[in-house]
Amino acid sequence: MMKNTAFIFLFSVISSLVLLSCDSSQKENKDNMSSKNKASKQTGKLAYRNGGVTYEVFVQSFFDANNDGIGDLQGLTQKLDYIADLGAEAIWLMPVHPSPSYHKYDVIDYYDIHKDYGTLEDFKHFVEEAHQRNLKVILDLVINHTSDQNQWFKESIKGKDNPYRDFYIWADLDTIKEVGETKEVTGDSDNKYLWNEAPGNEEKYFGFFWKGMPDLNYDHPTVREEVYKIGKFWLTEINIDGFRLDAAKHIYPDDRIDDTVEWWIAFRNEMEKAKPDVFLVGEVWDEAKVIAPFLNGLHAIFNFDLSFTLQEALKNEDASQLLDKFITSRKLYKETRPDFYDAIFTTNHDQNRILSELDGNLEKGKLAASILLTLPGSPFIYYGEELGMLGIKPDEKIREPFLWSAKDDTGITKWIEPEYNTASTLNALDIQVADSTSIYNHYKNLIQLRKNNSILREGEIEVVKPKSKKVLCYYRILGDEKILIVHNLGKKSQKFDNELLKGEIIFKTVNKNLSKNTIPAHSSFIISK
Repeated sequence: MMKNTAFIFLFSVISSLVLLSCDSSQKENKDNMSSKNKASKQTGKLAYRNGGVTYEVFVQSFFDANNDGIGDLQGLTQKLDYIADLGAEAIWLMPVHPSPSYHKYDVIDYYDIHKDYGTLEDFKHFVEEAHQRNLKVILDLVINHTSDQNQWFKESIKGKDNPYRDFYIWADLDTIKEVGETKEVTGDSDNKYLWNEAPGNEEKYFGFFWKGMPDLNYDHPTVREEVYKIGKFWLTEINIDGFRLDAAKHIYPDDRIDDTVEWWIAFRNEMEKAKPDVFLVGEVWDEAKVIAPFLNGLHAIFNFDLSFTLQEALKNEDASQLLDKFITSRKLYKETRPDFYDAIFTTNHDQNRILSELDGNLEKGKLAASILLTLPGSPFIYYGEELGMLGIKPDEKIREPFLWSAKDDTGITKWIEPEYNTASTLNALDIQVADSTSIYNHYKNLIQLRKNNSILREGEIEVVKPKSKKVLCYYRILGDEKILIVHNLGKKSQKFDNELLKGEIIFKTVNKNLSKNTIPAHSSFIISK
């Protein structure tokens, strides 16, 4: 990320001054598993994060129970059996709080549910039902900023003497002129204009993402205490299991990255007081050396590097560099925090859908799943990925309705007219369930295999370098047990070392055996050694 040095320095000065002012006032394949590759020994409350799959849901698009065209919590509750049957062990809900926007990343009230989604009682019932199915619940918590319609901000704009003034970051025009009003576009923010006018105010307020999302001021002790209260409410009163923390890098500006890390350490400590086994996974778009210290405060960080390199490898049919950075990063993370978790994924709600990135090629889509679900880490799957859903930005188009049936539109949301995912472009779930070769069954088989295989869940990785750059090969190792995983990213068969291929095949993605030292096109094999 490029930095505006003058801005960052002066922003620090502003923050320090604000702080002084304030001081006074976180299946064949399954059946063929050998006894050597036995089910995971991982038990207890932490099992889901250690190699288990988390299913990301945009409630608005998932299932509509009251027939108003918008997905809701009652609908999601009705579909918990589907998510559990797929093999997921946790659900991550994109924001559900009252908000003026469809995506709800600008929160008006942290203690309530958006009326389109239901009520707080609906949410409590959802959590109870999820837990009965051994599904953990991770809630998207947006605490870098609020909505400009949040009551805190409505008070803040009333003037310098208001008790909520310093809940946000304000600066006079002379200071802003020195600081600079713009920033570079970054991976997580395409906003350029940082300072925003408020009616009746000579000063302007700071908003990293957008004028409708004013940043909170974490130099204010009361802000910190209020955010602790919010987290503890959802963990104790509602009994959720953890948070996905939006914009985790941006609590303070880039030159105060150490302060941001310290905030997350403090937040983690407070949340663990409320729920010792809480899980905190953060969004930090940056390189590994910047990410690593955050693992002292957050249990896991989303691995964007893997997402991007996986896409490029599949597009170019070149596996030669795919895992180098992944393994180097994991080593760095382990040195920083031995008990870290790596949140791996193909794409999420902020990116073009993986199958659209792969030009709709289902074989490559299956390969993406095969690679993701055989790597070490905690895989996150974006809703509809298992159907091969398509979508290209703007964001609404990568969050289209889940297509449950080709014949019956019961529950299919209608808040947006789908462009990429219709009966003519995508096989609905009911069709795919009945097709053993579908991408849905491919995902389900792999998830179930991973769920019941301790090496795939918990094992380390050792890369094997084949002669062909189109072949990706690695061992997963746990104690004295290991399995070999081979993927052919190419559209033609590839030669391979016959000695390495010896062993019992416990999973394969094509109805062929390995013969004549070749790996069939666009295929994956897991071999017990």
